Amino acid sequence: MEKNFKQSSRSGAVAWLLQRISAVILFVLLLFHFLTYHFLTRGRSVDYQQVLERSQSWWFPLLQFAFLLTALYHGLNGVWSVLEDYTASRGWRLVWFSLLLTVGLALLFVGTLTIIKLYTLKVA
Repeated sequence: MEKNFKQSSRSGAVAWLLQRISAVILFVLLLFHFLTYHFLTRGRSVDYQQVLERSQSWWFPLLQFAFLLTALYHGLNGVWSVLEDYTASRGWRLVWFSLLLTVGLALLFVGTLTIIKLYTLKVA
């Protein structure tokens, strides 16, 4: 297995940096999530009605979508980095990349539909 480490180190630097940036963004969005769902509930547990009420504002679905995008990117990029390190064959890399892309797009689709559905539901 011959690898050109100079080439791989240059191409991996951007992915490494984006992984760190997405981790910081994910941390901030996770803090927001915990604050809005768990700490600003006035001492009671969060129920479905409260989630519906919060999701009616314009900013809440946008932050949920940002959370979804960042989590998907961060998670899939991390899995891809591990798979790339341990897979020498170009063919298998293409298979893994295609699988990760398909799973990522499917999760993005389902997550986006959930956010849209919550935003369009009317609060009773």
